Amino acid sequence: MSQTTSQFESAISRLEQQAEELIHKDTNLLTVVREFDFSETAIYEVGKTEWNAHYSYESMVRAFYCKELAGFTTAELHDYLATAERASTLGFDPDHFVGDKAAPARTTLGRAWRDRFPNRLQAFIRTSAECILAVAHEMGNPLGLRALTPEDKSGLSNRSEQRYVTGKAKDVTEALCQIVFPAIDLDRPDDGTRYDDTAFLDLQSYLGLTGTAANQGSRIFDEETTRESGGPDGDTHLHYIKQLEAIEIASMVNGAIGTMMWAAEQYYSIDRHVDVAIDITYIAYYGDRDEFQMSTGAPPSKSYSWCYKMATVSIVGEEVKFTLGMRPLRGYIPRRVLVEQLLEIASDSVSIGTVYADAEFDGIGVIHAVEEAGLCYLIRKSSDDPVKRFVQDIDHDVGVKQNHEMEGTIVGGSVTVTPTLVGVPSDRKEDATVTFVTNLSVSDATKKARGRTRRVMRRYTRRWGIENSYKSIKDFLAWTTSRNTAVRVFYFGFAVILYDMWLLVDLLVQVSLNIDQRLKPRVPARTFLNVVRKEAPVT
Repeated sequence: MSQTTSQFESAISRLEQQAEELIHKDTNLLTVVREFDFSETAIYEVGKTEWNAHYSYESMVRAFYCKELAGFTTAELHDYLATAERASTLGFDPDHFVGDKAAPARTTLGRAWRDRFPNRLQAFIRTSAECILAVAHEMGNPLGLRALTPEDKSGLSNRSEQRYVTGKAKDVTEALCQIVFPAIDLDRPDDGTRYDDTAFLDLQSYLGLTGTAANQGSRIFDEETTRESGGPDGDTHLHYIKQLEAIEIASMVNGAIGTMMWAAEQYYSIDRHVDVAIDITYIAYYGDRDEFQMSTGAPPSKSYSWCYKMATVSIVGEEVKFTLGMRPLRGYIPRRVLVEQLLEIASDSVSIGTVYADAEFDGIGVIHAVEEAGLCYLIRKSSDDPVKRFVQDIDHDVGVKQNHEMEGTIVGGSVTVTPTLVGVPSDRKEDATVTFVTNLSVSDATKKARGRTRRVMRRYTRRWGIENSYKSIKDFLAWTTSRNTAVRVFYFGFAVILYDMWLLVDLLVQVSLNIDQRLKPRVPARTFLNVVRKEAPVT
């Protein structure tokens, strides 16, 4: 604890306790500041007895907490208080000011801080504000993270724009680390440890961004970091990861993703249903299978024989493709249960429109789970005898069979579902028909209806972007030969976090540049990698 902090320890502790009660993910600046109780704060009371001005001392103190918590300059604080509602919320009385002003003038604010606030009060406000921000970021609240706020940079030259992109990427990445890292708890002792958790998470970022293994990467990280205590070695890093359970890691990763999504929604409104895709990715494994519980045979289409699998749920819109959640696949898990889990995770962050899935999820249990959730779906249908007969009987290029009966058994008894079965020409193979099951409104009654059905089925191509997402996630995946399940799951989960962080950086940059059609990244993944590679060790 610093000397400045220690002299205010008890008072700061009381404010931290208040902050923990006041601050949630969506708590705004005014709500926090107006509720602080300074009545038992000695340094506040001393300043109050020395106060001699016609405007309220308490209101002025609260105003400067706004300044410190939001990172305002004095001029920005004045502009912020120009709104009468904000000023009155802090306790300023409009009757005390000239004309239509609602709060002190800019020069008055400056003099109050410089000349009227004792030095110890200034130090207390600054120090306690830092502690309050730490509480906010632990709660997933981006209070004070001004880097996440888009700016109007639509008129920049190409050279200036590139400088802005690089600088914004750096600032947003640093800000996101402040709210994302607290969600990852390595369950280490609170006392008697040389490094705090952020040192391990910085190291993990470094490993993913440089493609190095734990031992080699930790040595380079230790040489480059500006941390006074250096960085943890690779064995120590892996030791703490191995103490975690795979499902515990997934929950932490999903929590971190949820925090990022919430931060994104503050500045980019997802005010409509979003389409999501559920999918499984295969990661090559070349080690000893007997010592790795997640290993399984790879599909015939892969160039490797063994792999391990991760399931994800992702947004598949044209502009944003965030991965919303992940689950490791170890042993047998019914697809119905997996889908229920992933949809529950996604629902915490977005309002779901249509669920897309490939033929691996073609099953009665999955369809029943999605219908029970009240969602639309479009799932690739695998071929069986009823489907083959349906395809043979199609009279036109498009065929639709309403109430295609599928019956089976899930936990709890037998279930019958009656989705619509649809066949349309393949875009990839001549004279072939691809089939889907869906509960979307489609028909083959007329030429116009068949045309519309083809367009609806073409939406399935939106999920093809998932393969590109997986490729990018694997670009952020740290290299390892570990046979430990926790290490493999943690590495993949952290790669997902870095991938989503890149997408959010790019999103906020493009919003600032006023780009309407955000169909490709303005911040290439390589640029993001270079920025974070330089910045990650410096914390």
